[in-house]
Amino acid sequence: MFKGPMFKAQSSMTSQATEPSARSNYEFSFFNYVRPLGLRSLLLLCTMLCVGLSSAQVTERSRMPRHPRLLLQRGQEKRLMRDVRKDSTWSDVHKGILGVADAYVQKATKPVEYVLTGRRLLGVSREALRRIIYLGYAYRTTGDNIYTERARTELSAIAAFSDWHPSHFLDVAEMTLAAAIGYDWFYTELPDVEREALRQAIVEKGLRPSITEKEAWYIKTDNNWGQVVHAGMVYGAIAVWESDPQLAAQIVNRAIKYIIRPMEAYGPDGAYPEGCGYWDYGTTFNVLLLDALNQIFSSDFGLTNVPGFMQTGAYITHMCSPALQWFAYSDNGNIAHAMTSPYWFYRQTGDESILFNQKRILYRKETPSLLTDRLGPCAVIWGHRASLDRPAQPNALSWYGQGRTPVYTCRSSWTYDAAFMGMKGGSPSTNHSHMDQGEFIYESEGIMWAADLGTENYNNLEQAGMDIWNMKQKSQRWSVYRYGNRQHNTLTFNNQEQIVQGVVRFTQVTHGFPGSATADLTPVYEGMIKTAQRRCSLLQDGSLTVEDHVETLPGRATQLMWTMVTPATVSQTGSHTLRLTCKGKVMNLNVEGINRLTWQIGPATPPHDFENQNRGFTLIHFTTELPAAAATDLKVTLSH
Repeated sequence: MFKGPMFKAQSSMTSQATEPSARSNYEFSFFNYVRPLGLRSLLLLCTMLCVGLSSAQVTERSRMPRHPRLLLQRGQEKRLMRDVRKDSTWSDVHKGILGVADAYVQKATKPVEYVLTGRRLLGVSREALRRIIYLGYAYRTTGDNIYTERARTELSAIAAFSDWHPSHFLDVAEMTLAAAIGYDWFYTELPDVEREALRQAIVEKGLRPSITEKEAWYIKTDNNWGQVVHAGMVYGAIAVWESDPQLAAQIVNRAIKYIIRPMEAYGPDGAYPEGCGYWDYGTTFNVLLLDALNQIFSSDFGLTNVPGFMQTGAYITHMCSPALQWFAYSDNGNIAHAMTSPYWFYRQTGDESILFNQKRILYRKETPSLLTDRLGPCAVIWGHRASLDRPAQPNALSWYGQGRTPVYTCRSSWTYDAAFMGMKGGSPSTNHSHMDQGEFIYESEGIMWAADLGTENYNNLEQAGMDIWNMKQKSQRWSVYRYGNRQHNTLTFNNQEQIVQGVVRFTQVTHGFPGSATADLTPVYEGMIKTAQRRCSLLQDGSLTVEDHVETLPGRATQLMWTMVTPATVSQTGSHTLRLTCKGKVMNLNVEGINRLTWQIGPATPPHDFENQNRGFTLIHFTTELPAAAATDLKVTLSH
């Protein structure tokens, strides 16, 4: 059994988590020398050395290509359509996009209207973006002006809005992106009056508010807001460059300067701290920005050299389970959906394995289609040179990323029924984080036996008066059922919440399959126990072991609660064993290392009706009392 700090790995494939196994002796010495600087300082140093952005500038004299100039430049439609016709999968996607555009034309849907949902216009901005880019793609690839006429109604509607809701600036960013693409792609088809009204709207309702707003914190932030805002503003600036080149150049240079902050978050291996859904959001807008810089200025100004960013395509590939579910830590959903940015990473790297899961998602009815993505046509624009009929299968069976939210996954193969595990570290203080540090998930035979409930509906919580954006220790955020540690597959001591400022790091990982990861959970339980370490292992037969080494403080006993969420029906078969059944499959859970435990098994139902009721999920708890000043080694096995 796992013996905490006394454990010594015997396999040559096992390495200390702080040191990637492939480093040379020189690199090993260098990293040991600079480690006292801290990981964030080290990444900043590496970024400065690799990127050298301080002198990167565009000028108001920069020459602009003729419209259309964004995403799909004039004449590029021909190559795109040649590739689409040669690949049956791309042909299906292309026809699907045209079908969406046709539906907008034929159903005579009203143009978008200024209607807030709670404190956001974001849903309207996103629907406007979806309509304009689908109609624009249809027009660009067919030349049929029926799509132009429909797009004009949308563009006129958003240009006439009183504002684009700058109090929640994501709304402005996405609306500016929509207007910029419409202005650029339909430039020659728009009557002068409509074109001028749209240009003024882009400048006055999009670009200028990002400069004049007093508390524009999102400009310098290091999370997805920065990625979305800078992309939207740069597209707006490039679209209307000729009308105010000085303002446009200012916007572009600002983005080059500050986009590096959220890009640093991918370092050093590509793990995105906010999880899969926010990876999709932030990364997609990030690559939209990089694409525009390359298209217009023939340079990304060194931004793709930011450590970890170009490796993040592997992250999102490995965060998807064999049965196409996300490792749904933090504010993210658990059903894998189609994405567009993997196609950009394919185009940059030539690595078709990045598209392996995306091809599978395209044809799976249970997963949201690419055609539901408001930027769906970007997949064809960026990926049409890939052979989607037979995408390459990834080689690695495990993946480990460090950074702000360390995460590890391992699988037995890349087939649908493979065994799969994931484990995460990090901190509750990270943007969008939950108290899920030390969490594990486990899938086998197409069933996610140990699951994460995922995110909660922000608007429902806000309308109920919940202070969910306050990340402090005593915040209401942690009383949300899906956010606290008691409803995640981790540990709870004395019924207390995890320490918000604590940071969980991996101490060892084993590469390949079978695989395991060990993390020091002590920082998120400071003051509750002396030490807590967890190791999760995916074994050769596909079973999972979760081993916890806990040392208690002197002077008092400590209650330990072990938690697992499952979609299975649960029955107790012994004092230390459970039987889980789901879709005709059976999984056995066995507890070792403690004599007495108390089971609590029931529906994963929250106390408030404004929260998701989590129908179909069962919450498994067992509690045990640990004696004072003692060490306990607890082992839970999940096996068929």
